[in-house]
Amino acid sequence: MNKKNLFGILGVLCIIASIAMYMIGKNSSHLSELKDFWWMPLPLGAIALLIAAKTK
Repeated sequence: MNKKNLFGILGVLCIIASIAMYMIGKNSSHLSELKDFWWMPLPLGAIALLIAAKTK
């Protein structure tokens, strides 16, 4: 597995985690912190996708 694939997978997982955090947090009052911080994995995912696009 090369770096492009690794960072691409990491970026996609961060975006999926962010969506899952929002969906789970909005339906449960006990897990409302997930909805409050759903955006936290997005910068890491964006950076990972940019590195994947830049890596040769």
